[in-house]
Amino acid sequence: MALACPRCKDHHQVLDLPKFWKSLPLESELRGKYAQPPEYIAQWLLPIGAVVAGVLFLAAGMVAAGVLLLAGGAGIGYWFSRLAAAAEEAREHWARSLYCRQCPAGFPREDAVAA
Repeated sequence: MALACPRCKDHHQVLDLPKFWKSLPLESELRGKYAQPPEYIAQWLLPIGAVVAGVLFLAAGMVAAGVLLLAGGAGIGYWFSRLAAAAEEAREHWARSLYCRQCPAGFPREDAVAA
């Protein structure tokens, strides 16, 4: 079963977006527009450092500062993990998207209509 564009209903010019992007010449402005979203690389040094410092502060008897650093390190770590998950989800969405060369439009595979 062929998939058709939801806008123009054409199924002859519908391509996988990653394959279409790879076929573009290097100087094409569409390479930037339809490029794969960047991978998010979390910098774990800050949250790990905050947690370690929080443990050291707690061991030294500075409870308020230790708890604050532990909570801050855990919060930043959680925030970084959510950013990484969102970036990975965007990359997966791009990998399963389609592109219509007839009406030039990119769209998710779920929005395609059966031809």
